[in-house]
Amino acid sequence: MVTFLLLLQSSLTVAVGASGAGGVRPNIILLLADDIGYGDLGCYGNRDVPTPNIDRLAAEGVRFTDGYVTCPACAPSRLSLMSGAYPQRFGMTWNDDRSAHKLPDTQRLLPELLRSGGYVTGLVGKWNIVRPAEAVFDEAHDFIEWESDYWPQADGHYIGSNAKTNPGFRSSKTQYWGPVREGDEYLSDRLARKAVEFIDRHADEPFFLYVGFNAVHSPWQGRLKDKERFAHLPLEVMRLYASMIAGLDDGVGRIMEGLRKRGLEENTLVILLGDNGPAIGGPHIEGWKSDWPQRVIVGSTGALTGAKTQLLEGGIREPFIVRWPARFAGGREYHHPVIANDVLPTLCAAGGVNASSGTVVDGVDLLPFLGMEKSGEPHATLYWKIKSSAALRRGDWKLLMLAPDWKPQLYHLGRDIGESHDVAAEHPQLVRELHDAWLTWNAPLPPPARH
Repeated sequence: MVTFLLLLQSSLTVAVGASGAGGVRPNIILLLADDIGYGDLGCYGNRDVPTPNIDRLAAEGVRFTDGYVTCPACAPSRLSLMSGAYPQRFGMTWNDDRSAHKLPDTQRLLPELLRSGGYVTGLVGKWNIVRPAEAVFDEAHDFIEWESDYWPQADGHYIGSNAKTNPGFRSSKTQYWGPVREGDEYLSDRLARKAVEFIDRHADEPFFLYVGFNAVHSPWQGRLKDKERFAHLPLEVMRLYASMIAGLDDGVGRIMEGLRKRGLEENTLVILLGDNGPAIGGPHIEGWKSDWPQRVIVGSTGALTGAKTQLLEGGIREPFIVRWPARFAGGREYHHPVIANDVLPTLCAAGGVNASSGTVVDGVDLLPFLGMEKSGEPHATLYWKIKSSAALRRGDWKLLMLAPDWKPQLYHLGRDIGESHDVAAEHPQLVRELHDAWLTWNAPLPPPARH
């Protein structure tokens, strides 16, 4: 009950004073990949696609082995990242819910809070949140609402990007290698360039930059220069995807190099994570080629099972890396579970900013854990809900209840990370306790909008 009351508190004051070297507040960069799998990066076990820049970020920072998102779908996952709260509090359990529920005016989002504390704020790329980006950021560049092509049309426009001119927010739904025309700029390169330009403009003042990469979301559009490089992979869609991973890594490297050139690398707090697991490809996806498989996970979840939209580990456990050399030592792994709604309180604490009254924050400031001033688990329990399916993690135990029958499944992730052996029948009392805990958490939440 104590945990439940803490989760229901109406506001939270974030700790102040976690500055970097010389007491100077850090610059902050938040990098979000789209539909990336837990096993897609070299530092998370991928041996097919080199990701040296992201691997360096992990080697110089802290790599979370048990980093989670709050929902395995884009819109609710992103809302929790920007709000610091479980999106289910606002009726958001699925992408379509964003048109049926309103985010309370009292809930201030991360860029709004940091801007109130003196940060200049910028968005580059994908947003996908109900509050307009121009209302919460000082600058917004190459805005993407849902998805975008990676190669431009003849007029230089990327279908799906700068979506105010494209009300459907849709890409062309075509999968191909580019460029068609010499000199066309790949979208991940463009977003990275815009990010570096933002850094250059604001190098002399505290800034918060959120880069919402479209990669590696469909449409799967790769770079011709990578076609032979990844020819050893058995499926064309996976070769295209590998090129997109490489392009994402190049973009991260370009942004980090931009910091180095400005002498900002040491006291810039950089977080990289994904929004949900990799997509399941097949003919149900518009533009899927007829000679491609009927069903395949486009990406790698490593040893995990599941994918995007699913509450299995492959849908909700994501790459999650934090780097801030001026504040804490790198080259480490962190094994306790953390979750995306921890990002807001962590970044607010780093910037010396308080959450305003009425802003609900379910996340935890991770800085004392990363700096080793605190030990133990940041969270006693984590909760999930998508449409009518649910899950809970407490310690190494995970309860899973899937629609339509909602029969409880129980897994011990420490011994069964692939969730292959349901032990619910062996632990009926534990199942009841975890089930009751989830019901208590869920009781005050609004129902999903359309499910």
